[in-house]
Amino acid sequence: MNYGRFSPNGREYLIDNVATSSPWINYIYNGRYFATLSANGGGISYYKSPLHGRVTRYRINDVPPDRPGKYIYVKDRDTDALWSLTWQPVGRDVTAYRAAHGFGYTRVEAEVEGLASSLLFLVPPDDDREIWRARLTNRSGRPRRLSVVGYVEFALGHALVDLINQCDDQHFNRVHFDRARNALFATKTYWVTETGGTQQQENKEWDQWAFFTVNAPITAYETLRERFIGPYRNESNPLALDADRLGSKDTDFGNAIGALQIEIDLAAGETRDLVFSLGVIPKASFEADRDTRLARYRDSASVDAALAEIGRGWDDCLMRAQAGTPDAQADVFLNGWSPYQAKVAFDVGRVASFYYWGIGRGYGYRDTAQDTIAIVIASPTKARERIGLLARQMRTDGKVYHHFYGDGQGEFTKHCDDPLWFILAVDEYVKETGDFGILDEREAFLDAEPGTILDHLLAVVRFARGNTGRHGLPIFGRGDWNDTLDYIGGEDGGESVWGGMFYAAMLDRLDGLLKAAGRDDQAGEAGAARDRFRRAVDDCGWDGEWYIRAFGENDRRIGSRENTYGKIFINTQSWAVIAGLPDHGRLVAAMDSAKRLLDGPYGPKICAPAFREIDPKIGLITRCVWGKKENGAVFNHPTAWLIQAECMLGRGAQAWDYYKKLLPDRIDSDTYVAEPYVYSQYITSEEHEGSGRASHSWQTGTAAWMYRVAYDHILGVRPTYAGLMIDPAVPPNWKAYRVERVFRGARYVIDVENPEGVESGVKAVFADGRPIDGPVIPVAAARTECRVRVILG
Repeated sequence: MNYGRFSPNGREYLIDNVATSSPWINYIYNGRYFATLSANGGGISYYKSPLHGRVTRYRINDVPPDRPGKYIYVKDRDTDALWSLTWQPVGRDVTAYRAAHGFGYTRVEAEVEGLASSLLFLVPPDDDREIWRARLTNRSGRPRRLSVVGYVEFALGHALVDLINQCDDQHFNRVHFDRARNALFATKTYWVTETGGTQQQENKEWDQWAFFTVNAPITAYETLRERFIGPYRNESNPLALDADRLGSKDTDFGNAIGALQIEIDLAAGETRDLVFSLGVIPKASFEADRDTRLARYRDSASVDAALAEIGRGWDDCLMRAQAGTPDAQADVFLNGWSPYQAKVAFDVGRVASFYYWGIGRGYGYRDTAQDTIAIVIASPTKARERIGLLARQMRTDGKVYHHFYGDGQGEFTKHCDDPLWFILAVDEYVKETGDFGILDEREAFLDAEPGTILDHLLAVVRFARGNTGRHGLPIFGRGDWNDTLDYIGGEDGGESVWGGMFYAAMLDRLDGLLKAAGRDDQAGEAGAARDRFRRAVDDCGWDGEWYIRAFGENDRRIGSRENTYGKIFINTQSWAVIAGLPDHGRLVAAMDSAKRLLDGPYGPKICAPAFREIDPKIGLITRCVWGKKENGAVFNHPTAWLIQAECMLGRGAQAWDYYKKLLPDRIDSDTYVAEPYVYSQYITSEEHEGSGRASHSWQTGTAAWMYRVAYDHILGVRPTYAGLMIDPAVPPNWKAYRVERVFRGARYVIDVENPEGVESGVKAVFADGRPIDGPVIPVAAARTECRVRVILG
């Protein structure tokens, strides 16, 4: 069944049945304070870092799932009826509830016991707090006397320590109520900030005070979970709510919570707004800022103003690229949910979701680099900042941290691909902005004095040149983009055929960037290395009908027709095209093989057949159940590259077929399970009996790549150093479509006509009525509008 639908304008996902097949979440944040939020109020809150700055708890693999959360209980003081403003945790009649996830906010509506409620969750852009605005309307026809209790369970600092060392960590919790200020405050007197395991205890406290308050007089409160919930109970039936009033005790130990009770009387037909705030105040400025912060967002007008500001911010982001195609379903994702998801992944750093709890890793280097390609359209400044962050995780030999938690804390691994993604981030930034000056800006190396961004790029070239094996291909190490091919090289390291393609593609980008910047002398090194990798792949990577994936120990061919499992992998077919390998016949044959051997009802698989026997000389992929994750699932991220490759071959119909298959709302939700409004990492393929089930939603590079591939290659409007290139690859039955694109401060309105029903090819381009020689529209003046007419043929 389907549990919801998009609103008519596509800007909200409306959930009519909140008993969804899994917790369907959203993100509310301002870049400092972050919260995840399900349709039932579950989720985490953190300040800056989900590892070091956790405000609230979220129990992993709990039963029932998606707890605890941000809850508001309501109790009728005359009848003792109890319910919550979200369906969970109390779990009253599910049909009484509905939810809406929008861009930067979530709203839950209900009508229970004659009380209508609308609960709005958001994080204001200018204040590090989350707001729960509850609008209550008495529709019962009689006066009501109600107790309303806001509830949150605290973590207070380091999330992993809170999870694995609760027996000791709870001795450092401090929670007290300040009656004069009508607020509860919580902190921890011990704080861990080291990311690696150590027996050396740190000697410091959490640097924040969490606060919890409401815009009505608090009549009672509670600070300890054991007193609020009681033994052998959970959030569904707290012991404390059996009584008329909470215990009103502070705590200096135990499982810290915040529970605030207020009492309200509502006449028949009366409406009342309650505004709960949960946030943080730095201890360094606590005394100076406390009262000012608590005085903010005490009324609905200020909440409405914050919601409007959030809306304007997302409008500015999303309106940088808009499309009107013959496919209304696709337009919902192209114009809203794909760039929204991509920006969330960029801002969150892919570290916190229902599947990832922000405790096991920091930023991924390759993930961070790829996420910049989506954000650069709406916010080049943020992309530039992220490029600087990436540069600072690099050594002078070009090696980079695989994962990092901030400057100076990271982990080196033997992945062969990480450094080359830096080229992608810089190149897309320059194409979008025309800012070649970034090459001369300086950022630190991990092991040396600061160098220019160009110095960092040239360090990557040195890394690529030096990381080769006997076939002239990159040494595989402990993985390339596919982390689960982690023991493919055995003792001699193996070689990545995909890595050779990837190196060639990135070095080609760098060669083009340096030539466009007028630095031909430095471009030569990158161009020569690119050519060597192209030759190496073509000389030894062809298997007759497709390209193999790798050379394992003792020259064992992986991804070959001679294998029983993993005969063909998706990436070495798509990236052969992206890398610009010269044999067109091979490229077409490889892509045809991908269609024939990998495609299925839910999309193309990452490899086939899936491994059904453990092979220690290949790695983790063979230990995973077949049809899921990297072992034969429909892995959405690399399918974006397959779509790009089909477009580059001019095969628009096939590209669109793949794109449509992966749209998240295509599969019945009881099968798909994950959210139908954002991409997941993978969809279980037909090689497993549970085919069609998606997992690992939100924090995936799929969103950024699908967003860019759709606009750049399907719709065919992509940035170059000289202007916008027009090069579509579309279904032949598309007769016309429109793209609006902001590029270097100007807005381009591009109408594309397809009178001959072709898949690709541009017959004519007109800019403001004048014919353009070639497919690149010159850069228009900032703050102007350029109207473009394109005729395919």
